Amino acid sequence: MKKLISVILLVVLLAAAMSSAACADAGIGIEPGQPMPDFTVSLTDGTTATLSELLKEKDLVVLNIFASFCVPCEREFPEMEEVYQENKDRMEIVSVSGYSEDTMEDIAEYKASHNLSFPMGLTGDALDFLGYSSYPTTLLIDGNGKVGLIKVGSFTSKEEFEGKVNHFLSADYSGETLKTEKAVNISKYIYVWILVGGILMIIGRWGILRKAGKKGWHSLVPLLNVYKEYSTVWNGWLGVLAGLCFPVGVICNIAKLPAAIYYVLLAVGFLISVPESIKLAKAFGKGTVFGLLMTIPGFKEIGRLILGFGKAKYISQ
Repeated sequence: MKKLISVILLVVLLAAAMSSAACADAGIGIEPGQPMPDFTVSLTDGTTATLSELLKEKDLVVLNIFASFCVPCEREFPEMEEVYQENKDRMEIVSVSGYSEDTMEDIAEYKASHNLSFPMGLTGDALDFLGYSSYPTTLLIDGNGKVGLIKVGSFTSKEEFEGKVNHFLSADYSGETLKTEKAVNISKYIYVWILVGGILMIIGRWGILRKAGKKGWHSLVPLLNVYKEYSTVWNGWLGVLAGLCFPVGVICNIAKLPAAIYYVLLAVGFLISVPESIKLAKAFGKGTVFGLLMTIPGFKEIGRLILGFGKAKYISQ
């Protein structure tokens, strides 16, 4: 059994490492120092923005590709707006959504609600040659039409973005490009972990239910699995409630309901899971510390695996 656990843990770690590496190495089809192909994108005010026309009047064009659902994009916009206001006589920011579900009306509303003054619109198919895969992705294009910097991921502060802008607007600028900066996109890692963690949880619950004299296949059925697991030590309906909190919270987010609802649901699910995890651990001869560890994402799945397939015996009646 120890070998089985070791192998599964190794698979989890390798999957996480490969996912992070894949995100960190993601490219966008162009490199700093190369000429930026001319492009034209549509804007919310009914006009268009063409790179070659912008460069006739500006010393720097910042092309920002975002999505309306992207939280890091939303966080960097206020800093970008501040820097834009300070330098808009010499620079232009063109921020366009590359998310296929965004409409021009969505972006117009987004721009107004976030008090952004720089041009915004949609990429359409004008930027398909970039092959971008992460939001936000920002390119700084100097006055000669050359890509000076590619930032995959958000700028973390006004000072960071301002420093890059000042580099290209400096009187001493003579064409020096900056290295591509690629932030690690953890979303793919999260998806991998959800998949692997879900498999481990099913396997662990299978063992737990079998040891408790229940049918192992119950672990394959959503909500029934948490009902049966909780019923080994507590009220099974509380497990269903806890199991529903997270997906309902996600639905609330998608429906754009107040974020407070999401956090309240998460808190309720967590509060229910704490005593259940402690009771579950004690039912298999483990202590309170082990139970508390089982409330932590990651160890929760591993803990169930240990209870279900380790030497622990079901002693609760």
